Amino acid sequence: MALNPLRDALRNAGLSAFGQDASFQPEADAALGRFRAMRESLERQVRRGDLTVKVARDRSTAAARELRESLDKKASGHSPAARVFVDRLSDAARARAKAKENLSLEGLQRETNRLLRQGLIEQQLAARQGEFEGRAFVRSFSGGPAVPNLQTLLDFHETSRIAGDEPAMEWGRRQLESFRSRVVNPDDHAKIDQACDRPDQVNPRVVARYMEALRDRDSADLESFVGQATDSRDANACAAAFLLAREQPEGASVRWVRDVLNGVDRFPDAALSSLRVWEADTRQAEIDSAKSHASFAGAIAEAEARLSGLEPPDSAALARQARVFSKPIAAPGEPIGLTLDRRGIPRDEFDASLAREV
Repeated sequence: MALNPLRDALRNAGLSAFGQDASFQPEADAALGRFRAMRESLERQVRRGDLTVKVARDRSTAAARELRESLDKKASGHSPAARVFVDRLSDAARARAKAKENLSLEGLQRETNRLLRQGLIEQQLAARQGEFEGRAFVRSFSGGPAVPNLQTLLDFHETSRIAGDEPAMEWGRRQLESFRSRVVNPDDHAKIDQACDRPDQVNPRVVARYMEALRDRDSADLESFVGQATDSRDANACAAAFLLAREQPEGASVRWVRDVLNGVDRFPDAALSSLRVWEADTRQAEIDSAKSHASFAGAIAEAEARLSGLEPPDSAALARQARVFSKPIAAPGEPIGLTLDRRGIPRDEFDASLAREV
């Protein structure tokens, strides 16, 4: 058992909140500031003899409990991004699912042709494997086994792309993806990602590269990128545009962000499904981070609610206070350092006078 459970609770709550997303911290700091103002008021009342220490501790403990409950409630649904982003994703996914259930004859034909095309590519991959290996594999030394290297695979993929040989391109992409674990150079990883980029699939690394390149661009460039992404229906570009819009602090008030929200219906299926998963994970992480900050603020309030070191005034102190408060308050601008028959206004009286004026 810990020798000081309260200190351990504070340390654990602080470590949990440290390094977390700080979007909820201003809310927690504001609540903690209001609690501390109330605690200081209770301490002044105890020193004036208006309250006992026990009553002050009971009230501060109740206020700390209320602070924790209030912050926990707010943190359970906290997200710095507007709700419109997750709503647009959900609406688009429902509309897409409903459309698939009621495909027209033309839509069924397109889906059938797509499946037949995939099956044909798989058949050619199996039948032409020896041809592909002969073109992409090289012998590192005489008599040694033929093995691929990164450059030969990249050259093979580029030659296949120029020739429009889809089975060869798909074989090259699969070989490059399996070759990723063998290279450590970030530039080589970028080359593999560029070669393996598929418009109908989402690659988180490509999305991150898009976002890094576009994060400091102006609105005109972002608006152009959003238009090209939705028109080309590139899954990676669409996902990057949505995530950049989600980070925009001004929200849907920016034109290119509205273009992203309006174009969600045109996103490919891969982008919609990936974004829904990312959105759910991100919002859960934001809620967990907010709960960490709320727990830390609650632990601080509970520790300070004990009013440690606060002692009630003795009779001599009360008599001295009575003599001070019997004197009239000094007028504005009147010095009180040399005026023994005047006194300054206490903070609580000053706050009360301001409240009356408001």
